Amino acid sequence: MRTVIDYLQKSVKCKKLIQKVLTHPFSFAIMPLIRGDRMLATDIMTKNFVCCSKHDTLHDVLPLFIRTHSNMLPVIDESNRLIGIITKNKIFKILTTQPSFDTTIAEYYHPNPIYLSPNATIEFTRQYLLKHKVGHAPVVNEEMVPIGVISTEQLLRSYNIVLSQFESQLALLFHNLNFGLLSIDTSFQINASNSLAHQLLNINENQLNAFRDHPELHLIRELIEEIVQERAKVAKKQITWNDLNLYVHCYPLHSHDELVGAMVILEDVTQIEQTINELQLTKEWEQKLRSVIEFAYDGIILVNKKAEITMVNKGFTDLFGLESKDLLQRSTTVLFPELAIENVIQSGISILNTPQIIAGQQSLISILPIKEKEETISAICKITYRGLPHLHEALTKVKKLEKQVSDYQNEINNMKGTKYTLFDIAGESEAIRKVKHEATLAAKSMSTVLIVGESGTGKELFAQGIHAASGQRGAFVQVNCAAIPSELLESEFFGYADGAFTGAKKGGMKGKFELAQNGTLFLDEIGDMSLPLQTKILRVLQEKEFQPIGSGVTIHLHTKIIAATNQNLEQLISEGKFRADLYYRLHIMRLNIPPLRERIEDLPDIIQSITNRLNQSGFYVKGVTHSALTKLMRHTWSGNVRELHNVLERAANIKTGDYIDADDLPTFQHETEEKALPQQIPSTYKDKILSTEKEMIITALKEAKGNKSKASQLLGISRPWLYAKMKKYQLE
Repeated sequence: MRTVIDYLQKSVKCKKLIQKVLTHPFSFAIMPLIRGDRMLATDIMTKNFVCCSKHDTLHDVLPLFIRTHSNMLPVIDESNRLIGIITKNKIFKILTTQPSFDTTIAEYYHPNPIYLSPNATIEFTRQYLLKHKVGHAPVVNEEMVPIGVISTEQLLRSYNIVLSQFESQLALLFHNLNFGLLSIDTSFQINASNSLAHQLLNINENQLNAFRDHPELHLIRELIEEIVQERAKVAKKQITWNDLNLYVHCYPLHSHDELVGAMVILEDVTQIEQTINELQLTKEWEQKLRSVIEFAYDGIILVNKKAEITMVNKGFTDLFGLESKDLLQRSTTVLFPELAIENVIQSGISILNTPQIIAGQQSLISILPIKEKEETISAICKITYRGLPHLHEALTKVKKLEKQVSDYQNEINNMKGTKYTLFDIAGESEAIRKVKHEATLAAKSMSTVLIVGESGTGKELFAQGIHAASGQRGAFVQVNCAAIPSELLESEFFGYADGAFTGAKKGGMKGKFELAQNGTLFLDEIGDMSLPLQTKILRVLQEKEFQPIGSGVTIHLHTKIIAATNQNLEQLISEGKFRADLYYRLHIMRLNIPPLRERIEDLPDIIQSITNRLNQSGFYVKGVTHSALTKLMRHTWSGNVRELHNVLERAANIKTGDYIDADDLPTFQHETEEKALPQQIPSTYKDKILSTEKEMIITALKEAKGNKSKASQLLGISRPWLYAKMKKYQLE
């Protein structure tokens, strides 16, 4: 391995390979050693040392040298600052003169000695000691107080440590290179090889004669022969080995200008070739996609994550009267703000076939987010504006068939006492699909069900849906626990016999439990039930039987119990307002209905469902426009689906056209906040559109000489649409 490393360091031809080695992920471990950022004086100095004063006698100093292995002692003043040194050799010379042991060292120590900073590198320390021809020196801090002693012996020891660390780290790097590396001598024996080379060639580290013993490696051996026989200075070839595509490089290895072998580098380019093939395939599919989009009947654009147009077809440019070069890499937020494509990218929610007047033509807009690992990376927008009359005829026929199916379903539901099934709950988000699946499972048994959710989330719809999907032949009976006076709750639930109490109805009255026999009893707002009644309800659920008030007849219960609440029952239990045993009796199958803000992707489906119901109740609403849908999707819906239903019903009352438009909707709180902030509104189509919608309407009215029927024909829109737009732009 050392031969390979020496070659890497000396060979000019391998500069790129050296750079590749040094930029390898593991090279951070040896970079300090390669750059020279080595150990410091503070790392190797002796901290176990003693100091002396110039007033100390020979009798005081001699024992100090015995206590330390150093050949030098720092001399300090009263403030512990360095003022000089005295060496062991100096003491020996003094002793040869046979002086008195009470003699001080004041006239013998070396003043103004050389000294080192603790941050001095080993290389600087070595040069410094050589320059001053000394073998040791004190190390002092900023206040000139000695903190250690350093010697040439310690320097040598530190170099051994550095060398050992260097070899260890270099070996680690060598065996973790992202390419195979081998050193081969002139007799084709492997001197050194790393782990990846073993893996790529399917050999082990002990197979030193692999190139002589394995004929199948002949292609690599032929390259090595070119080097060791000095037929070439560099030999390269791409080969296929064990289903891998390898790129093999061979370079000569020299020692003292003598050829000693070859260095072999193995690069696995299998993945690279696969990537190239995938890129080629991607380009082919991109070309096919461009062809399909170009010949599409509708207007289509593709945008990136920033809502910048990356692809556009002729249908789109024809619609807006533009050229593709004026649109590519431009932001739709600036050019076409009414499309609101950036909202789809941010929310990841698809918009399908929402109507809107685009460039004076009635159109249907669809925007689909394109996702990768749950993250929206782009979107595709389709504007259908051709052949809409034929499409409307087909949709009308479909709606008639849907109405027939709906009528049949309503008849079936009426027989079971419900208006809704689980299929009537709109939405295909993961959250709502999970709850609908759990509701389907809950309908298969007689276990009690607890439905929890905010007000307006549709808890009653789920209760009716569970009953409709169950095998219960009896009725669906609903009780609002918050609406019945507390003094009537017991009689409402259990009924009463004839003459049970003063004012009792003649012949008695059946309670809710009896009315729901063989069916389902829905206890809405269960959290508002009084504690005494909770106790009696618990007993019925436990014993599966009850007696009407004033009657001795026991009625055995065969009823599915569904309870619902928008309150936190666990908190009511801790406050002593709800029985824990009743909670656990109800809490067998629990359904958590998500609020609308957590499944906003279901909004288009829910809106369609609500408009269908509005039409069944006497309204005429074809749907909502794209701008209206965009506005609705920006709202937080604290009142959930009930709030949405109220907003759409209000809009259905005041709309002027066939569709609910953004102007028919109320101003939500977030819009008020946005208007309060100063904003720079971008101009539509950015000087590329010849006229805005308002200007087109004005032009059509002028050409029609004020005749609104003729103007609507020129614009290709209905008269109600024209009236709505004239009202919007205050055109009289």
